[in-house]
Amino acid sequence: MKKHLRTLAPALASLLFVAAGAPWLHGQIAEAIRAHVDHSFIIGNTTLPPGEYTFRMMQDSDLEVMTATSESDKTSVDFIVRETTADHTPSHSELVFRKYGSTEFLSKIFEGGSKSGGEVTETSRLEARLAKRMQHATEHTEEQK
Repeated sequence: MKKHLRTLAPALASLLFVAAGAPWLHGQIAEAIRAHVDHSFIIGNTTLPPGEYTFRMMQDSDLEVMTATSESDKTSVDFIVRETTADHTPSHSELVFRKYGSTEFLSKIFEGGSKSGGEVTETSRLEARLAKRMQHATEHTEEQK
């Protein structure tokens, strides 16, 4: 019996660590993030007007699809994200935008208290054209309270 326990213990411990670490491996955003954006911005090929938005992971999407919904529920867009890591641990939720001239593209989303977040994987046709024209993007972060 002791021999079986000795051989099973490492396997069970490994299984426990994998199961406990699975959410961290995806490292996605667990709670809905409410944000005020005071400028229009683009996600994928959809332009969203300034306003109040809620960003949340879509259920049953394996933590790969997010939805941005305006508070008025008039505007909603789904987009694919992958895990990304911030260079700091934000105290509040953050939205990161890439800006070409006056056009802004949502780039990353981080939940307050976590270095792990979501990065938008879909590049819009407009952003691809701007990048191709060698326009340099600036990146800026908007902290949400």
